[in-house]
Amino acid sequence: MSKNISINLIRKKIKISIFNKEKIFFKKKINIILTNCLIFFLKSFFKIKILLILIKTGKPVKIILIRLKNKLKNNDIVIDFGNSFYKNTFLNKKIIKKNINFISSGISGGYEGALNGLCIMIDCKIKIFYKIFFLLKILSNFYKKKYSFCLTKGIGSSHYLKMIHNGIEYGILQLISEIYFLIKIFFNKNRILNILLYWNKQTINSYLLELLYNILIKKKKYICDVIDQKGTGKWMCLSSIKNYININCIFEALIIRIITKNKFYRNLIKINNFFFFIGNNFFFLEKIKKIFLFCNILCYIQGFNQLIIFSKKYDWKFDFKNILKTFLKNCIIRSNLIFFLINFKKNFFFVNKFFFLFKKYYFYLKEIIIFSLNKNINLFLINSSYNFLLIIITKNYNFKIIQFQRNKFGDHNLKYI
Repeated sequence: MSKNISINLIRKKIKISIFNKEKIFFKKKINIILTNCLIFFLKSFFKIKILLILIKTGKPVKIILIRLKNKLKNNDIVIDFGNSFYKNTFLNKKIIKKNINFISSGISGGYEGALNGLCIMIDCKIKIFYKIFFLLKILSNFYKKKYSFCLTKGIGSSHYLKMIHNGIEYGILQLISEIYFLIKIFFNKNRILNILLYWNKQTINSYLLELLYNILIKKKKYICDVIDQKGTGKWMCLSSIKNYININCIFEALIIRIITKNKFYRNLIKINNFFFFIGNNFFFLEKIKKIFLFCNILCYIQGFNQLIIFSKKYDWKFDFKNILKTFLKNCIIRSNLIFFLINFKKNFFFVNKFFFLFKKYYFYLKEIIIFSLNKNINLFLINSSYNFLLIIITKNYNFKIIQFQRNKFGDHNLKYI
């Protein structure tokens, strides 16, 4: 990531210095300062320093900030471009002196985005923003009369926003895997490729769906079916639990990643499934597409609603419309479905389009789930979405029973209607 960002800056004729413990190899000879000596690195700057930290999060960031603490001058700027945990960002801010500008920033777009333009989430004061504006323009992309970066207010707010972004990504990746498994029952590889291409030219237009297409079009490589994680999804789920926020879609995606780690037990007791389906494939495919569209929007809604609650808790300022527009270009979770959410009011569940889709596709969800149960197919996220909606639309008296039981073994102050 850092290598591609460096190449991007060099192509735009920006003079850079790189401090790295290990050697970095470039394909071509380029005119940059590359060193493993921190003092030499800092002396290579002539005026105000703008330092980009692109290293492993956690302890390494803390160590480098401690080393920089007494070596930086007034008004120098330090930007943490990593996926740092927002509470660590609070502590990291305290390490740096008050007269040195410490900024947290989240970036999305992967290696390709680092080379050709990132989606950037950054928090800083307006005065500092103008100083780094030229840099943000270079590193981001220009799309629909807007650069793909957004400004948030409050230290750690952009790292929290990136955590939400990654949580939504967890949900969408899990959803795509479930949808792909369903489609695989009915169609061969070539037909699936045509379906994905057709979907992406219509309403959805998702980067992650495009990624699936690019993976399938290449020769098949056998990889281990264990899903790794770096922790951002876990942080988001723990954050939601501590603050009584429901994000069941993202939670299910995290649980699946944990389950995949039990490779030994899964191999020990696995049963081969043989699928055979007789029916109208076209109508079933349309239902699958609508379910994908609906559950995808639900992932966005749950993620952004958590962001709203935390913005009030920490007095962070987010321009949600600007953030959503920023996510439309060079972002891992970019999709045309984001357009449905732009005109929200206070709570993303109140988006008119969501209620319209909910009423329209509710029975499709039910039908697909019944089909999957008969065929022994796991649809964790889709099942969870259906259960969540079922709780909302029906009178569920088992809630009352739980509260009655709690009150029997301890006085929990029953509330009567």
